[in-house]
Amino acid sequence: MAFARVTDEVVTTDECIAAVENDHAGAVVTFAGVVRDHDEGKGVTWLRYSAHPTADAVLREVVAEVALAHPGTTIAAAHRVGDLAITDVALACAVASAHRGTAFTACAALIDEIKARVPIWKEQGFTDGTTEWVAALG
Repeated sequence: MAFARVTDEVVTTDECIAAVENDHAGAVVTFAGVVRDHDEGKGVTWLRYSAHPTADAVLREVVAEVALAHPGTTIAAAHRVGDLAITDVALACAVASAHRGTAFTACAALIDEIKARVPIWKEQGFTDGTTEWVAALG
């Protein structure tokens, strides 16, 4: 594991790539979870992520477990909390491996586990004035 953190600062795939690149890696796969302007047919105007105090530790645990399940990978992940704008990156990840198949598989597993286990929730505001809470990156 290169790093895993929950932060209120900007996160980028570039920082994740820089953390996992190494001479052994023939593949680096990235993921950026980006704030979009719609959800289930409704226009989104704002978004706020909130984290349980254990979120950082759980994210580190998830990254370590995914790395262990996919030997030879190096993983970095950062999840942003606080107020985000449309097009901001909420989740940035990178997985490096000797081969692309392992990197893709590990990255997909990483995103699924983060979404399922890390106690981060989003509240989004819609163009019609309503709001909604959603678990993780759902």
